[in-house]
Amino acid sequence: MKNLALVCVVISLLSVASYSANTAPYADKKQNSQKHKKSISAGQAASMVKAKFGGKVLKVQSSGNGYRVKILKPDGRIISVFVDGVSGRIRG
Repeated sequence: MKNLALVCVVISLLSVASYSANTAPYADKKQNSQKHKKSISAGQAASMVKAKFGGKVLKVQSSGNGYRVKILKPDGRIISVFVDGVSGRIRG
């Protein structure tokens, strides 16, 4: 009877160890995605673009790890730029 209990305990410990080993990669992915989380808000992205180009912000849309900002320039042109949500870099 003691041997059966011991075998059950060993099997339980091995199952837990196996489960922990199998879920470790998922925990790493979650930590990586948190490292690249947006640190700039949509409002900050709009303000940055407005300060750089002037004009009126028409639309701010979340896009991947940043924002797509459309702006109406004083000369009547509409431009669309991308603001990186982590670094704040403006492209486009």
